[in-house]
Amino acid sequence: YPRFRWALSPYLYASFFDPESPLRADFGARLSSKFELAPGLQFSGSVTKSLGGNISKDQGENTSQLPHVRSNSQTYLNEGDPALEHLTAAYFFRPAPDFYGRVTGGYLERMFGGVSGEVLWKPVDSRFALGAEVNYAKQRDFDSGFGFQDYDVFTGHLSAYYDAGRGYQLQVDAGRYLAGDYGATFTLQREFANGWKVGAFATFTDVSAEEFGEGSFDKGIMLEMPLSWFSGKSSRNSFQTTLRPLTRDGGARLNVNDRLYGTVRDYHQQGLEAQWGRFWR
Repeated sequence: YPRFRWALSPYLYASFFDPESPLRADFGARLSSKFELAPGLQFSGSVTKSLGGNISKDQGENTSQLPHVRSNSQTYLNEGDPALEHLTAAYFFRPAPDFYGRVTGGYLERMFGGVSGEVLWKPVDSRFALGAEVNYAKQRDFDSGFGFQDYDVFTGHLSAYYDAGRGYQLQVDAGRYLAGDYGATFTLQREFANGWKVGAFATFTDVSAEEFGEGSFDKGIMLEMPLSWFSGKSSRNSFQTTLRPLTRDGGARLNVNDRLYGTVRDYHQQGLEAQWGRFWR
């Protein structure tokens, strides 16, 4: 310490299943960096610049009955070019044996900034883990610069994780979402021996199907591809995307980098055993 890393990589934003345009995409370049000042203390940020795509400049009228926490995503893409994707300071710590903690503050994601705190209980030899997260989020300006809009909200979730073996991971998150609705998200994910991950999730909240709009509730498919699979070089970096039928405001959760379970799990017993198996093969 201190350690500094940076990367220049491509990004792809894709929107599927829109009745007027079944496939919309925006692609470009992402410049990212991470500065680790001391053990547990890091600063990170990323900037994106669009290079092309068919994202429409005319989004049309937003008729959502809920606070527009996600339904204006196309406006962010149109007006935020280049965009400050995130700029945060984060501190990771161990409050007690088998416990892990994280505090993150700054511009957390493209649409929201604020402060996020998380605690995770995860014994090394256990398939179970429990977590709690509390956030204060304020909506950013559409140009994804340094300004904010008037909307702010407190959100939080209690989470339960279970490693079912053979690469299967189950997760349940219950709490308050960005639009102020309450409910739970159920996720099932499979990690394959080659590093690929495929999963599906569904979120049910106290927002009615009529209030939510077309699609009735939030759901989607998650896909993660290790970059080493394409480049042939050893790397922990990966490309991640989520395929949703439509982007709506109900059941929307804050996007925060380096949530604890994914960070901690790889270094615990089951994850290490799987990696040793790959080594000997």
